[in-house]
Amino acid sequence: MINKKGLSGIVTTLIIILLTLVAIGIIWAVVSNLLSKSSGTVESTTKCLDVDIRATKVVENAAGNYTVTLKRSASGDDVEMCAKLVLYTATSNSPVLDFSDNCLTPLESAPQTFGDITGNITSATKIEVTPYYLDSNNKEKLCTVTTSLEF
Repeated sequence: MINKKGLSGIVTTLIIILLTLVAIGIIWAVVSNLLSKSSGTVESTTKCLDVDIRATKVVENAAGNYTVTLKRSASGDDVEMCAKLVLYTATSNSPVLDFSDNCLTPLESAPQTFGDITGNITSATKIEVTPYYLDSNNKEKLCTVTTSLEF
């Protein structure tokens, strides 16, 4: 007679090992998928962390024609940051203006003139500045921090 009692123990051990490997594979697939989806959010958060771009000077040259000077503080990543601007009056606001001719690195300051594209906003009293950067695909990524200046 052949004793098969020892063989069933080996088969059972192999099945348990295989089930464990399959479970690890399934868990790894789910975790790696979650990590890859959130990596873009982490990149955006770290690049925008502590970035401070403020309007230091806003001059109305003529009706609807403004020169805006922005200054970036020393804090934040060394990535060049551009900005989106909106000018406000008591009753209306300009379309979103793109301060991209002079993107700023830390401690840099630069002016930019906006002509008739301000929507004939005259006598503006407030400006809001929202920094952004260009990602590896050359797409704009807006930061969540917005600063404002009343003048």
